[in-house]
Amino acid sequence: MIAFMKEMLDKFLAAIISVLPLSPFADAIDSLEQLPYLGYINYFIPVGTCIKIGEAWLAAIALFYLYSVLARWIKLIE
Repeated sequence: MIAFMKEMLDKFLAAIISVLPLSPFADAIDSLEQLPYLGYINYFIPVGTCIKIGEAWLAAIALFYLYSVLARWIKLIE
C-alpha cells in the first residue's frame, strides 16, 4: 500500500515538474563548473556552508512567523 502511494506521488510530482519551465540560470551554473580557480575561492569562502546556514536561519524565521500567525489565529497571544 505504501509503495503504491509513493509511486502515485512520484508520478504526480513528475507531471507537475514537467509542466514547470526550466531554470533560466542553468547555462550560467554550467559555465561556473568550468572555472579552474573556483575550488580555491571556495576553500577560503565556504559558500556551501554559508548557504546551509542561511537556509537554516530562513527556516527558523519562517517557523516563528507561522507559529505567530497560528497563535494569533487561535487567540493564544494578542
